[in-house]
Amino acid sequence: MSFNVRAEYLGIVRDIVATHLCWWRVDNGTAFRMLTLVNELLTNVLQHTPADSEGCRIASLLLQKVPDGVTAIVRDQDRCPPVYSSPDPLAEEGRGLMLLRALADDTSVSVTSAGKDVWVFIGSPEPTEHF
Repeated sequence: MSFNVRAEYLGIVRDIVATHLCWWRVDNGTAFRMLTLVNELLTNVLQHTPADSEGCRIASLLLQKVPDGVTAIVRDQDRCPPVYSSPDPLAEEGRGLMLLRALADDTSVSVTSAGKDVWVFIGSPEPTEHF
């Protein structure tokens, strides 16, 4: 889905993502991680991409259930890739990429002629064996 990213829409987007994850029967731990990641990626669009002349920040979100997990791609119109930083422990900002690396099993950024795609993947948990 493509949409104008506004802070007041993030809750609606989280509800849509949560509904898909529930429908796909994704376990609660994976669902929580993916919801946190999508929220962080969209918050980054708000904080780090320039608005157009009307104050809009257009982004798209692709959420997919794949055979071995769940992926999400957030595309925005800013061609600047995210920059990894080591924030001060008391800083209120600057932890986005650290959060992505901590919660996602894999992540990638692709810069395109139209902006960038930030991709995250969370693998399905291994089934536990009962003896």
